[in-house]
Amino acid sequence: MDPVRAITLSGLCLFSLGAILRYTTSDSAYDLLMIIPVIAIGAALALGPQLRWRYWLKHAPDLPVGLAPLLERFDLYRRLGLEDKREFRRRTFLLKERFHFHGEGIEELPPDVEIMAAASAATVGFHREDFLLGDYETVVFYRHYFPTPEHDVLHCSELHTPDGAIIWTLNVFLRSCIEPKKYLHLGLYEYGRAMLSLELDLRHQLKDVALSYAEVAALTGFTEDKLKAFIGLEELDLTAITLVLYFTHREELARQQPELLAKMDTWLAPPVTTD
Repeated sequence: MDPVRAITLSGLCLFSLGAILRYTTSDSAYDLLMIIPVIAIGAALALGPQLRWRYWLKHAPDLPVGLAPLLERFDLYRRLGLEDKREFRRRTFLLKERFHFHGEGIEELPPDVEIMAAASAATVGFHREDFLLGDYETVVFYRHYFPTPEHDVLHCSELHTPDGAIIWTLNVFLRSCIEPKKYLHLGLYEYGRAMLSLELDLRHQLKDVALSYAEVAALTGFTEDKLKAFIGLEELDLTAITLVLYFTHREELARQQPELLAKMDTWLAPPVTTD
């Protein structure tokens, strides 16, 4: 239910009733029955985003049927039971509504792009009660690799903490979400970095056990050179890369790094239910 729509429809009904009574009885007492609904409708329209957000925090709707299958791209979602899948979809919806999406040179972003970004954030924060990632609310997509004042080289993925923004190259971002075994999942990478910037204790824990480039290559085939060329930056966050692989290469971690997987399960594992 949309609370703004509900208030508007209720207000129109009351206004119509008041207008009918005022016309048929000529009693000015019914003027309030027209004035108050108009004021309520105006307030609801003016405060629409806030009203919807407060309502959705307690009554978040499920994703549209056509968009929900996109979540099957996320290994965590596939492993969840029915109730936890519902919670994952609820959080994805809330994060999608929370983020401000912008396209540089892109007229309109497809809904599936926004879902992929929101589901990435829902994945890395699924173990957190507060999963909304603080002030990280802005998402910017470019058509091509881009330079920024922070990194004056062409790259495709950046976390810009001062502005609470995450910047991606659109087609590269999508490719990484669709084929996380072939490319480093950039959604998980940047939202992981955002989460770790808010949870410093967790960052310190993960940093102490983070994989080296050689271990990442043995696990995934992503060599140091390939990763740096893919993103376009000379300095990457191995702690965040380790976090990404926890979500995208769980089976490989179980075979090659079982002790690391056990530690990360202790720190990160969400409640997983069975159907």
